[in-house]
Amino acid sequence: MRRFNTFLFVLIIVMLLASCSENPGTTTMKLVLSTKVEEGSRTLLPTDNTLIDVTKYTVSGIGPNGKTFTKSTDSSSVEIEGLTIGEWTVTAKGLNREGTELVSGSSTFRLTSTPTPQTIVLDSLVGTGSFSMVLDWSLCDVANPKMEVFLTGPDMDADEVILDITMNTDAKTATVSESLSAGSYKVRAILWDGTTQVAGLVEAVRISNGMTTSGSHTFHFNELGPTTLTYFNDATGKPLKGTLTATSNPETYLDGLQYTFQFAFTDQASIDTNGLSLEWYYDGNLVQVVDSLTTSGSSLSRVVGHGVHRIDAVVYNKRLGSTGSASFTFTVVPNGQSGEMALLNDDAAGGISNIDEDTIISSLPGDMFLVTTPNSAKIYICSISSGSFHVVKEYGADNFAWLGSLKHVFSSEDSNYIVETDNKGGTENFGCLYYNSTSKTLEDVAGSRHEGVVSSLGIPLTNFTAAAFNGPRGLIFLSDAGTAGYDYALKTENNGVRVVGSFRKKGSVYYNVADMDCSPNGSYLVSCSSSAAKFVSASLSEIGTPAITSESQASSSSISKVRFVNNQTVVATNPYEFTSFKVVNSGTYTKYKTYGISVNDIAQDGGNYFYVADNSRRLVSFSVSGYEISQLGSTTLDNAIARICLSGKYLAALTSANTVALFEVIE
Repeated sequence: MRRFNTFLFVLIIVMLLASCSENPGTTTMKLVLSTKVEEGSRTLLPTDNTLIDVTKYTVSGIGPNGKTFTKSTDSSSVEIEGLTIGEWTVTAKGLNREGTELVSGSSTFRLTSTPTPQTIVLDSLVGTGSFSMVLDWSLCDVANPKMEVFLTGPDMDADEVILDITMNTDAKTATVSESLSAGSYKVRAILWDGTTQVAGLVEAVRISNGMTTSGSHTFHFNELGPTTLTYFNDATGKPLKGTLTATSNPETYLDGLQYTFQFAFTDQASIDTNGLSLEWYYDGNLVQVVDSLTTSGSSLSRVVGHGVHRIDAVVYNKRLGSTGSASFTFTVVPNGQSGEMALLNDDAAGGISNIDEDTIISSLPGDMFLVTTPNSAKIYICSISSGSFHVVKEYGADNFAWLGSLKHVFSSEDSNYIVETDNKGGTENFGCLYYNSTSKTLEDVAGSRHEGVVSSLGIPLTNFTAAAFNGPRGLIFLSDAGTAGYDYALKTENNGVRVVGSFRKKGSVYYNVADMDCSPNGSYLVSCSSSAAKFVSASLSEIGTPAITSESQASSSSISKVRFVNNQTVVATNPYEFTSFKVVNSGTYTKYKTYGISVNDIAQDGGNYFYVADNSRRLVSFSVSGYEISQLGSTTLDNAIARICLSGKYLAALTSANTVALFEVIE
């Protein structure tokens, strides 16, 4: 009996051991789910940015002997009871309120009889989303637009790639559309006008699974932007606020001065500084990287140039989806007193490859220029953008047959009519073009071309040398330096030009006209000859008929340029000096003062200011008040200045190096 009991006990122990090997014990799994999805970034988020919040979870696992479980929960703390003790691989997924998966994570650990909380980090964004962005330059004067858009991410250490762009030059927009993996990205856009960068920006972008992130930006060339408030988000989803400002908060930003821009967090306590970094961008170009950013923020010091500029700060840390951006836009104006000239670009026409010593630069209405290169038989209508000439329209000999024989182009910012002179066919000829300021095109004026002679007058044309525009009376005066000694008056009316008369110069010494000009009020016409130390004047009737001409007092030597700098004062120049003359009621001119500045060329606005290019490579600014002339300032170029031309607030200077320096009048 005792042996039977002993046998039964041993049998029970063996059965229990066998049972334990086939059915190990169970316990409760405790999980803490840690998400790393941010709530938003500064600008470019999914359309409904609440859908990037994790609001619920699914948890699944596989364990010993292929045991599995799946559970859904609204809480980041999860308990699963009755799980077999042993090694488990658990996967957790974070979902938004609509059930779209946003982020996932997994972990493998050993489950023991003593429940120990295990943390599963949801560190992988899942899925793909759509990204689109519209970039608009309709408020900018860009002649030859080109847009480049670059993308970095979702790893901020990734290489920058260029995106495909759909350009609509009629609407002046560029569109980017991409399907991207979920994550944080950095988008950089650069707007070009030909080969010149005119604007740029950097934005942070968040892409989430199954959602669309879209944005737009309109470039402004003449808008002073305020301080921009931005929101950054760390990996825990708590929003961080930051500002980007100019530390001195200047009312006016001046060309050539250094300013400091400050990025500051406003909720420093909530920032995770692990890998906190900041990138500074100036007009879309990376200029500085701060690898070890602290909660005190960062500053950027920059010497600024003329124009509208944008500072961008892009910040991120090691946590998932933490990228955000802030921007600050400001306008820089020329540095100096009113009337002075600020140099914008010493090679503003670099995009026109055939500039040479025979190039003619003349003014058009609306801050536009006409650039004519006779040696290559080209005419360019040019606008000014970001300190450079930009070709709006180009014409050749196929458009105007006389271009290859061109001698002179005369135009004015106060008139839409242009006079050209040429020797096509071996005769002296002239004709007129009309500048359509709406379409920015040139058109032949019907009936305005005269070859060898004005048939209604019968006077042979010999050698045109100068012209003057009389805006108040709609007249253009054209001087023939030949032995006949005639000037011609042209009337502009009803989109046409007609010769209304000719008149003889005052004596043969004045036949070889070097320069001529009309008073701003349209009352007088003056002209000078390189053979005379005096200039001559004529008062004008309403229809342009000149009265008997009179001579001025004598200058110290032969006069090469004569200009009205206002209605009261005429300036006469020679290569060594210039002299101011008072305009008296009888139409005569008396010497007032002489200034010891050499003159290669002169340009005037007819009101308060005029500008002299001297033989020392300088452009010198002068102000005029009544009869008094005051020198303001000067700029010295690297090369001699051959000719200058003023159009609105811009002045172009053709140099001996076959470049065009561009200046802006300081207001």
